[in-house]
Amino acid sequence: MQYNSGNTNSANFNTRGKLVYDTENARQEAVARAYFAADDEKTTAEQYQLQYQSDYKLEGTQYLYGRGDMLWDRFGSYLKQFTYSFGYGYTPLDAKRTKVTLEVGAGYRYNEANLSNSDDMSDPTNDEGIVRLASKLEHRLQEYTTFNADASVETGNRNTIANLNLAYRNQFWADLALKVGFDIKYTDKVPVGTENHDVVSTVNLIYSFR
Repeated sequence: MQYNSGNTNSANFNTRGKLVYDTENARQEAVARAYFAADDEKTTAEQYQLQYQSDYKLEGTQYLYGRGDMLWDRFGSYLKQFTYSFGYGYTPLDAKRTKVTLEVGAGYRYNEANLSNSDDMSDPTNDEGIVRLASKLEHRLQEYTTFNADASVETGNRNTIANLNLAYRNQFWADLALKVGFDIKYTDKVPVGTENHDVVSTVNLIYSFR
């Protein structure tokens, strides 16, 4: 979080939380993110995201998953995007320092376009069936340093959306770590007056507990 006052009035913060419950037969993961920024004249960024995934473990490193992803973005090309999917996951590599996971599935996506800068008076909402492809990489560079890269592509008959999340994490004391992240989103078709690319860069102090 950062807050400035005096000659310049501005505030910004980003926060995220992740909760994992892993048992012999299933794994539950919930993630919440929030980004906000404003100056003395107006709000310049406001985004909230909730993700939940439930994995049912099969034989070996295979699993079936159900997933929900809800995004509210005041300044994005789409104000709301709700995506629900289910499918199959597999971990082809789970070594001491590197883990790779692949997922394929199908689902449904609801979109509400941001038409605030457009003269388009058509209905801003639509929904579609999608196919989802995803991969996750976790690599331990050193004893206290980890690199993560999560990529996904969700394509339907109306639009295609790709996400790439990169994170560098350094454990520097007990359960505290410093994390630098880049969240990159590409949307193939966007409303007039908005951009295809969205990039969020963050620095967080993370506390982990078990």
